[in-house]
Amino acid sequence: MAVIQLIVALVVLGILYRRMIARDPEPIAKPQAIVPVVLGVLSLPLSFLILVAVGILLNYIGYSGAGQPVILRSLTSGLFMAGLNEELAKLLMMLLAFCIFRSGIKNVYECILVGVAVGFGFTLFEEFVYGSSLLVLVVRLLTVAAHVCFGIVMSKHLGMARYKKLNGYGSGAVLAEYCMAIAIPILIHSLFDACTGTNRMLDNPSEEVQFAGIIFGLGGTVVMIILQIVMLPRLKKDAGKYCSMQI
Repeated sequence: MAVIQLIVALVVLGILYRRMIARDPEPIAKPQAIVPVVLGVLSLPLSFLILVAVGILLNYIGYSGAGQPVILRSLTSGLFMAGLNEELAKLLMMLLAFCIFRSGIKNVYECILVGVAVGFGFTLFEEFVYGSSLLVLVVRLLTVAAHVCFGIVMSKHLGMARYKKLNGYGSGAVLAEYCMAIAIPILIHSLFDACTGTNRMLDNPSEEVQFAGIIFGLGGTVVMIILQIVMLPRLKKDAGKYCSMQI
């Protein structure tokens, strides 16, 4: 099932990524299209290393989360076990891709393509790791572009920071873009996982709390589906604008 889940993600996201590349008036070279995907694959094991480092740090400062309300434990678990480490890992790989293709990335849209590619690669590895059953395949298929969307947000703001720096917007505006590039994906990702993968309400012995956890899980999934439906067409609509923003 893991292989099937990997193939489904590869086909769906591969078609999406190819269409995004085609919107660039001057299509990027094959290495610039492929290497960030490979870096995205490598970002998953890197995220595990960051997770271990965060765990060591939390243990050192004496943080355990014990005694917290179940919703707060879900939120902190979503942050420390998914949102923080995974988004930092992808951020590092995006920055590495920007360094590798510094002379080839000509506009903000091509920055966004890097984020899409890293999210694409991360998803491929993740789908293979978590592939276990037909139910999991169906559920994860509904949010298969989540990491791509996180990558779009992060890379768009990184690209806009570069664009604003080169066009004299001032240090405050540039800093705001960098902050949004880091904070927004971590926040959205952490909230999504708090409702789904790290939802501690589902482990609670109370049936009422478990039912509330199911509602939160369904709600988080629906919100992520809507986010994908809104964000991907919006990027298509704005592709020309971002292509015109030379960096």
